Amino acid sequence: MQIRIRPLCETDIPAVEHICLMTAAPARRKNTREQENTLLLYNRCYTRTERDFCFVAADETDCARGYILCAPDLARYRAAFAERELKEIRKLGLFRALNARGSFKLQAPFAKEYPAHLHIDLLPEIQSRGIGSQLMQALKEKLTESGVPGVFLCVSSDNTRAVAFYKKHGFAVLRTLPGGLCMGCKL
Repeated sequence: MQIRIRPLCETDIPAVEHICLMTAAPARRKNTREQENTLLLYNRCYTRTERDFCFVAADETDCARGYILCAPDLARYRAAFAERELKEIRKLGLFRALNARGSFKLQAPFAKEYPAHLHIDLLPEIQSRGIGSQLMQALKEKLTESGVPGVFLCVSSDNTRAVAFYKKHGFAVLRTLPGGLCMGCKL
């Protein structure tokens, strides 16, 4: 399968949402409420407001098989998220809304040095082929061109493959949390 990295297009959004759900933890996709919450948390605000900083790994039929989504500015992303996604999450339950709001607090102390944050997913059939690295490189080039000084993410500390991937791409642990790591990469 031939894969090429290209900017996200509006027509990619259904495939990107499918990838998000297929690669999510089983608990995050067990029913329609969990699936909707997962898409609202990890996908929709990026594809709605930050398309210039989103890339897909497309196959020979131009179908997305993986993606990297990024918001280059935490404050702008947080405002857009509160305007739309947070309102939809509130409809799914108060606890979910409080949890979603709390996730911004993890990045806030690091926002000056690491204002961008990302979400990356690849379908299993294209993993371990260097495609994640190609997506990361495309994003880093775009962020550097745009003058963004650093990028932030949170990852489960149990996800050793992901942690190793991020470290390989220059991310360092900024904070350790119960069950997770906050990581940042200066550009």
